[in-house]
Amino acid sequence: MAEDLRVQRTKRAIKRAFISLVNEEGFADVTIKGIATKAIINRQTFYNYYQDKYDLTEQLNDEYLGILKGIIQHRVQELKNTDRTLPFLSDFYKDVADILAIREAILALLSIQYDQNSFKDRLQKLFIDIIQDQLSIEFTDLDIAVIGSFYINMISFIAKNNVKPTEQDMAELRKLVLLIMQ
Repeated sequence: MAEDLRVQRTKRAIKRAFISLVNEEGFADVTIKGIATKAIINRQTFYNYYQDKYDLTEQLNDEYLGILKGIIQHRVQELKNTDRTLPFLSDFYKDVADILAIREAILALLSIQYDQNSFKDRLQKLFIDIIQDQLSIEFTDLDIAVIGSFYINMISFIAKNNVKPTEQDMAELRKLVLLIMQ
């Protein structure tokens, strides 16, 4: 059964207020009162849907990891039709519009660090799991750390700078990475 439209609007207002406050003030300074004020609801309404800001964060993590999972799976699936075994960074730049559409949420979630299960760590694990599962590649712990960091930093760069790198930017990055690897 679909959620009532009023509930959907209220949850959306809460999420937008939370994301905005995290980006403005930082997670540690965000309060339920602040979220409620910015979302134009009362505190009890917040508690009707979320236990606390940590519960809201986890729900947002799940929601946006689901969105990014779709993007990653789409790109990795396309690789099965090529002769390459690993996605290039530029493969994911094709999805810049999708990433920019959720950039405020990505920035907020990437900035939140309150336990070992952060958005960044979960996104990195998700990315590696999809690659390993879809492309049957086994990675060492070092591979996971380095490759995962590349992709996480790429998404972070897009979100922070609100810009799509050009083909020339990507060509220069490839040259630099090759030089480093030699």
